[in-house]
Amino acid sequence: NTAQNNLSQNNGSHCTGNIKVIGIGPGDEEFMTPQAREAILAADRVVGYLTYLDLIKDLIEGKETVGTAMMQEVDRCQQAVDLAVEGHQVVVVSSGDSGVYGMAGLVLELANKVPAEKRPSVDIVPGLSAVNVAASVLGAPLMHDFAVISLSDLMTPWDL
Repeated sequence: NTAQNNLSQNNGSHCTGNIKVIGIGPGDEEFMTPQAREAILAADRVVGYLTYLDLIKDLIEGKETVGTAMMQEVDRCQQAVDLAVEGHQVVVVSSGDSGVYGMAGLVLELANKVPAEKRPSVDIVPGLSAVNVAASVLGAPLMHDFAVISLSDLMTPWDL
């Protein structure tokens, strides 16, 4: 990913902050990857949708959190970038995989707007997508060519 590579090199940045955009899986903690769990434990700030933060409340106990409601994704991700610019180790929580209908793209876009000398590094920690779990539960493995289409109209109205 070119955007992530540009940010990970920091382009001469002196920023000590970091953002890890993580996917926590489809909701049950048993589906969370060890890498996502480690990122949460290492963070000093956790940013996410309130419902997702509630799913991991045992892991974030005692940490400073920034929780927002649905449809406040830009504000949520901007707060994460601002915290990282201040030098914090920030985790941005997405459900499923952070790069599949998650916050990874938005965080990369916003972080890339920060002047190079202040730009925090961004790491994307993948998670297990609900489509993978559903395929397993249904006994219908995703083989050969497949596509996933979201039928949610929360972020993209049907009339498009």
